[in-house]
Amino acid sequence: MSVPKVRLLNRKNVREFALEMAKHRAHKFTRVGGDFFLKCEGQLKAFIRSEVQRHPSVGKTIK
Repeated sequence: MSVPKVRLLNRKNVREFALEMAKHRAHKFTRVGGDFFLKCEGQLKAFIRSEVQRHPSVGKTIK
């Protein structure tokens, strides 16, 4: 099965959210590395795959 290489996440929004979450830590982060974006993208794709696979085969809408 060939999966197209498509970015699902907006890097700017991911960066802003991650840095906002980091404000509540003792160590203050100021940058987000490329590996972090790849990890987030991979986890999102795995989540979507899992949800689609476990969804019942009824109807036309993924809920």
